[in-house]
Amino acid sequence: MISVLAWLVLGLPLLGCVILSLWPGEPDRRITRVIGVGFPAAAFVLTAIIFVTLLGRDAEDRLEIATLWNWVQSDGLSIDLALQIDPLSVLMMLVVTGVGSLIVLYSTEYMEHDRDYRRFFAEMGFFLFAMLLLVEAANFFFLIVGWGLVGLASYLLIGYYYDRPSAVAAAKKAFVVNVIGDIGMVIAAFILVRELGTLDYGEVFATAPEGLGAETGVATAVALLLFVGAAAKSAQIPLHTWLPDAMEGPTPVSALIHAATMVTAGVYMIVRCNVLYELAPYAGDLVAIVGAATLLMAATIALVQVDIKRVLAWSTVSQIGYMIMGAGLGAYDSSMFHFLTHAFFKALLFLAVGIAIHALAGEQSLDRMGGLRRHLRLTHAAVLVGCLSIAGIPPFSGFFSKDEILATALDAGTLGTVLAIVGLVGAGLTAFYMFRLFFRAFWGPEPEGGYAHAPHNPGMAMSAPVAVLAVLAAVGGLLQIPGVWHPLKDWLEPTLLADPGLEATTGGELIVSIVSVALAIVAIGLAYWIFVADPERRLRLAGAATGTRALLTDQYRFDEVYEEALIQPGRDLGDTLTNGVERYGVQGTMEGVVRGVIDTGRGLRVVQSGLVRGYVFAMVAGVVAVGVIFSLVMR
Repeated sequence: MISVLAWLVLGLPLLGCVILSLWPGEPDRRITRVIGVGFPAAAFVLTAIIFVTLLGRDAEDRLEIATLWNWVQSDGLSIDLALQIDPLSVLMMLVVTGVGSLIVLYSTEYMEHDRDYRRFFAEMGFFLFAMLLLVEAANFFFLIVGWGLVGLASYLLIGYYYDRPSAVAAAKKAFVVNVIGDIGMVIAAFILVRELGTLDYGEVFATAPEGLGAETGVATAVALLLFVGAAAKSAQIPLHTWLPDAMEGPTPVSALIHAATMVTAGVYMIVRCNVLYELAPYAGDLVAIVGAATLLMAATIALVQVDIKRVLAWSTVSQIGYMIMGAGLGAYDSSMFHFLTHAFFKALLFLAVGIAIHALAGEQSLDRMGGLRRHLRLTHAAVLVGCLSIAGIPPFSGFFSKDEILATALDAGTLGTVLAIVGLVGAGLTAFYMFRLFFRAFWGPEPEGGYAHAPHNPGMAMSAPVAVLAVLAAVGGLLQIPGVWHPLKDWLEPTLLADPGLEATTGGELIVSIVSVALAIVAIGLAYWIFVADPERRLRLAGAATGTRALLTDQYRFDEVYEEALIQPGRDLGDTLTNGVERYGVQGTMEGVVRGVIDTGRGLRVVQSGLVRGYVFAMVAGVVAVGVIFSLVMR
């Protein structure tokens, strides 16, 4: 039964996309809403049935491979169109379909006045299908197929407002950066085929210890190439620059793709390939270092952002850095725990902030917000829950998951201790920039002259998903309490085939909890002191450290460096090839041949007089000339 349900879960969002795409004319919006929301919701119900079914089995029996047919059979390589249903894939499926359904429901009201209503829900359905294929795939081949389709869906949704040049540019940027990651994964797949002769998860993970070897160059190369894909999809240094620009898409797109699902695909892939990363400890260390560097970099950039969605975007980059750091150190279950709580509180923050943006007719600048708690009381409460959770204040969910990663890192040797300290600094910065957002938007003074139209509360289609996510963000951390109970870890254990022997000690957990909460409280107090106690203080402090502030505003100038080092040389090369090689080489050669033929024809045209006597004379002269030449040759 599980095999059938797995295919239905995968197919339902695609079916909804196809129906909406092929519907003759523009369907009634009620039909669009039923199809757009109903199919993902049905997929969630079926996923919940799969979860309950697996939960009733023994841990060693929680794996099913649903094979539809053999896709490729060539020279010993066999690739099946197959799905793998196990605890890890089911966890991802629950988030994709569950949080996805809430976001799609929210979209029915948020996008109500958009002219391309049907196209939006068709593209959302396509994205859900692609993401489900990625997490349900039973081999690296269809993982890469899903990976690429997710990139395509992201391109479509980021560039949804195709009449905006900035949205089109952001979509192209996201697509190109993700293709770079795709190339890394494809090369890794070729190496696996060469060394192991298979791309099937089960066979790769069973034969890799002997076929690749531990701490070998091949094992390290495979792990690093896979991480190139993870870094691109999950927006880690140096392939992170696309994610903030992706905020050009509608807010529900940001909530679904760039907070809860797509950008965490890299974390899922590393955890899925835990055996390969245990064989390449140096690659794992590099992964952890990149994650820590990214979380700190993104947190500092978020300090100065004025666009409220960009604050959340850089926050996403930073929080995924925690997950990547934990996965690199071998704390796979802790990374997935933070993935789960992040899906709750970050989707909550995007949707709640979306209510404020919607109420202000699309306004996203913190400079033109303030005092919204008097107008949007429920939204104010929802954003507060999200901020407390991401700041790691107990008993909200982010406290449990983030601290578990840091506590595990603290007990992972010298490198882990250093990364734990970086993570603690990032936690303090996170609390500050999130409450900077909260206080400026909801507590600060209203814009000069007030609002032209009083911000209005949303309807139930937008309010209900926010309420559900607020509850999950508040209590979701109870799914795993270190030293007390850990059902999530027990659930994931069958899929963590490698045993890194890494687990946080009680002392480490206590130290991290005390320090992180203390830093968060100090940071929140500082944010209150700057943005609420004396709102003018913010303007006075803005003149300090202008150079550093400019560097952070320019996002460490990554885009400028890429522009000068890669993009502009590429443009120059293209111009040279177009204006030089193509125009004077390829095109010039072809035009020269054409001109030669034309000139030859014009030259021969003068002998075409139309007079019979002329033609007879030419023929006789020709015969005489041939006769003379022949006689000379024969002598």
